[in-house]
Amino acid sequence: MVESTTSGSSSDTNGPVCAQLLTQLNTAYQHLAPDAQALFYNQENGGKPPLVGIQLMVPKPSKDYRFMKWNWPLIRKTCFWSLMSVLAGCTALVIGVIATMPRKCDPAVQWWQGSVFYEIFPASFQDSSKGGDGIGDLRGITMRLDYLKKLGVRGIRLNSIFPAAHYPEYYRNIENLTDLNKQLGTLDDFSKLVREIHRQNMSLILDLPLYPFIKTLYSESTPFEKQNKTDKAVHERRNVTDTVILQEIIPTIPSMPQQAIQNIQMFERSNTYQNYNNISDNSVTTAINVWLKRGVDGFYLKGLEHYVNEESFTDILMHWKSILGSERIFICHIDALNAAKTVAAKNSILMKVDLVDIPLNIANGTKEIKRQIEDVTKGILFEKPDYSWVHWSIGSVDSKRIASTISVKNATLSATLLGLMLPGTPNIFYGDEIGIMDCECEDHKDLAHVHNLPPMYWDGIGDSDIKFASIGVTAWLPESTKPLETSLFGTIAEMINLRSETTPIYVKAVLKENQVLANCDIRYADDEIIVIERWYPRRNSYVFLANLGNKSQIKDLSFLYYGGQVVVGPSYRLNKDVYFKELTIPPGEAFVIKLDK
Repeated sequence: MVESTTSGSSSDTNGPVCAQLLTQLNTAYQHLAPDAQALFYNQENGGKPPLVGIQLMVPKPSKDYRFMKWNWPLIRKTCFWSLMSVLAGCTALVIGVIATMPRKCDPAVQWWQGSVFYEIFPASFQDSSKGGDGIGDLRGITMRLDYLKKLGVRGIRLNSIFPAAHYPEYYRNIENLTDLNKQLGTLDDFSKLVREIHRQNMSLILDLPLYPFIKTLYSESTPFEKQNKTDKAVHERRNVTDTVILQEIIPTIPSMPQQAIQNIQMFERSNTYQNYNNISDNSVTTAINVWLKRGVDGFYLKGLEHYVNEESFTDILMHWKSILGSERIFICHIDALNAAKTVAAKNSILMKVDLVDIPLNIANGTKEIKRQIEDVTKGILFEKPDYSWVHWSIGSVDSKRIASTISVKNATLSATLLGLMLPGTPNIFYGDEIGIMDCECEDHKDLAHVHNLPPMYWDGIGDSDIKFASIGVTAWLPESTKPLETSLFGTIAEMINLRSETTPIYVKAVLKENQVLANCDIRYADDEIIVIERWYPRRNSYVFLANLGNKSQIKDLSFLYYGGQVVVGPSYRLNKDVYFKELTIPPGEAFVIKLDK
């Protein structure tokens, strides 16, 4: 039995509970008398004597333990709040990582890659003058930027805005590349247009008509030193990346000492600097510098194919690109790439020109459309990921209107949607988004070369009631008649929005096993029906389907796909499930289907 005691210092009684118990136990055993122990054992053990030699060892008094003096309340608080701090930090870290993670793992693209461009002939877009001269101007384009923004346009292309005699009827007869045609406005009007375009996160691209205004690319006032054969070979080697092609270019130099190579490189650099001096006062170089200072974001080098075989071409193009930088772009026609005779010239275009313009003719049937598209997707532009992107043009200033060339007059929007479905950067010619036609005017037969440039039709288009010109003002060409009715009206904006958000559509190609694959397949092109699929790994595929014929057709395409949901198309089809077993497609109609996974 253990007796409680009240003896002991106040420090013992006020210590921790464990210390008090040890103290009491020690004191109790110290107070057990021998007689009391004997009596206890006699009663319990039948009178047997107690065991001898067994002693109870009691630990030291509590005051001898160091941990007894620690500040345990503070330790407990410190541990608790430290644990809470660690948990809060971990929670904040997890939340921060989740918040900063991208919502989509989409491939990175530049602003011009996959976006939509809009080509404008300024004299036919909008006349802003109250008195009215019947000619569109820069202020009129500024008035209509909200319309282009809602349409989803990213880049605005302006055709020739330069001084020309008898503008706009003979706009190609330009006088210089640095001034602005007075009938379009002033340089202040141009500056305001650039500011507003940039404020709405759009970019301005200017067409530079090189041919026939420019006779040669290098400066005529400074003699251009003709390269010898050795320098020409090394110069071409610098512009070619394929080692196999290098061996074909320099067969006469199987091996050279290191010192000889260094001497050639030094000579090459000095010669290049001299070439740059020769082209520094080139009229095109001057024009590029002038318009860049005025805020232009890129240039379409029209007629570049006439200069690609000049000896100075690769140096000049490299120099121009160095002036532009990485954020501004060059565009050229596919004819420039086809006209280049040397590998160096071809590679210079593929590496220095950002977009290669490819016109697409849709007037000769779906089989011809398939051939044109596959010639591009299986061609040189898709051989390497760093090569130029495709700039698809179905309509342009150099061709007749879509609505005036196809047999189904209301299929203009279907053709425009087709262009928006292709891999690359599509281009819309002004008015094709609503289906305007060429000017059919008996009084202007002498102006047949501009009949594809009628003033824009604005009735019921956009949020404004303003027409092309003020009431009572005669336009420079008869204004466009009302476009034909179509169930696809308004779908262009929907398609551009889908394109901007959908990886399978806006990317150019897929890189698989170091091989560039165009993620575009023409799955069907017969009976004026065309089916185009755009795909991307681990994403839903999208299918464009159009009837470019004159008759309504019922097709069984279940051998291609099972079904999906219409995401762009006529209102009666929109957001509804469709099945390819039995598809009814009226003439001139098109829609985009999101396939089931």
